Amino acid sequence: MLNSIYIFILAIFFIYIAIFTIYFTVIVAASFIKLKPKKNAEQRKEYKNLIVIIYSHNNEKTIVNLLEQLNKQDYPKGNYQTHIILDNCSDDSSNKLEFVGGAKLWRLTDDTPLGRDKAISWLLENLMSFKRVDGYVFLNADRIVRNDFLFNVNEALQDNAVVVGSTNIFLEDADYYEKVWSNVNEYNSNIMRIGRSKLGLAVPIDSDVMAIKHEVLEKIQCIDFKDANSELKYSFLLTSVGYTPKFVPEIKTYVSSIDYELRRPDFGFKMSLFAHCLNLRAITNFKFAEFLFSLFKPNPILLIAMLVLVGTYSFKYYFVFDFPWAVFLAVVLAVAFGASVYKSQLYVKPLLYLCSCPFYTLSETICENKLMKKIFKFEKRQEKTNIEKITVPVNVTNGRNVFPCSIDLISEGGFKKAVFRYKNKKQETAQSYVRMCDAVKNISDTLAQHGFRIKICQSCAYFSPKIDGTNNMVKGFCNKKAVDDQNCSELPETLLWSSCEYFIPEEVNKVIDISDYVKNR
Repeated sequence: MLNSIYIFILAIFFIYIAIFTIYFTVIVAASFIKLKPKKNAEQRKEYKNLIVIIYSHNNEKTIVNLLEQLNKQDYPKGNYQTHIILDNCSDDSSNKLEFVGGAKLWRLTDDTPLGRDKAISWLLENLMSFKRVDGYVFLNADRIVRNDFLFNVNEALQDNAVVVGSTNIFLEDADYYEKVWSNVNEYNSNIMRIGRSKLGLAVPIDSDVMAIKHEVLEKIQCIDFKDANSELKYSFLLTSVGYTPKFVPEIKTYVSSIDYELRRPDFGFKMSLFAHCLNLRAITNFKFAEFLFSLFKPNPILLIAMLVLVGTYSFKYYFVFDFPWAVFLAVVLAVAFGASVYKSQLYVKPLLYLCSCPFYTLSETICENKLMKKIFKFEKRQEKTNIEKITVPVNVTNGRNVFPCSIDLISEGGFKKAVFRYKNKKQETAQSYVRMCDAVKNISDTLAQHGFRIKICQSCAYFSPKIDGTNNMVKGFCNKKAVDDQNCSELPETLLWSSCEYFIPEEVNKVIDISDYVKNR
């Protein structure tokens, strides 16, 4: 019995290897495909109006050079603006940037740095009202760009909603670790990211070099650039609503290994993300489902090692899949990996660096505390303290009567869900969400299907959301004052689950309709 279970587990393991061998082979083959060139932006005369956003905290060494390069772009001057956030800089960045000119400087002067995510979210609140803006370009202050950078961004945004550029690392006094990840980055850019994009598959965003259309931000209403985990989560949010991030190698940036900071999502976070996103709706969305299951893809070197182990076992002992099957997969994998090495032009020493990557990855994975939290009880108790929950009272109406109810707003491990309660009955969101506003909307939509309306700001015609990537869109503005007084210039803020006596159904979404609704009510 025990031997049968062992054989079954090994068979599942072999199927896993077979699936990802084919998966890897397809991506490598796609990376060789030459797409037909499209008309360039010069011929189409479609120069988009771009806003370049750069976050800087004491980057005096690189930010001045970057601004000079942006000022020399082969792109119409009237079609782009550069905005630089100086987050509590104690160096001479501000004075030098003013001397160079060509950019709007936003100085944050609090006691402590606000941080990249919060600072960019704050700036976007100010910029989203700008007219004639087609897209936003996000750059790290330590980057170097060529004169055709914005031209290539413009070209990519013609047909894509979200594009991610390439990071090219040039080595300066690099140690062994930096050399490993430099070659891994080059290999992934030349093979995995290009292959995925040519197949129309999503790639994780990189806030160090990316661009996004204005209409996308208007719909998503937030950014999430806090760390590598947040960027991966934001990539899934974009993909889930139909905005697949695409890798565009022509959008090149360069960075010194001294300035470059490697950011990778935690393995434990990936597994948590998979568990939260796995549902029927996700599986029926092919691009989202593929992106989700790609979290389990092994490194090609690790895949080769696993195949050798299973092949050795099938050669010595009885196995459901005979040894010739293992040989066939080994040949396919060897050809695919050889082709990928050839295309990425990795020679002997770079190839050795690439092959050593799994050892770093494995050691880091073992050392991650998040995996150990599931083993030690005291860590489990510590995790529970990270669960945040608040309960807010709400009113629900069926058009005739009003019923006092409540909603539990729960944040756990970076994901949000809501629980609607009425007496001893409850309705929970079917899945966890990246943003709290989406969890509350799910509750509202579920109640609407049964003929009930939840009387909160998010469902009110007066409400307009506030861009705030750090607070998951829980804030907004009440436009009632603007409706009553057309000269009103400042709107009061409100929380999306707040309520008041002036509630109007969100379907009434125009000022003139609101006025008529109020008169006839």
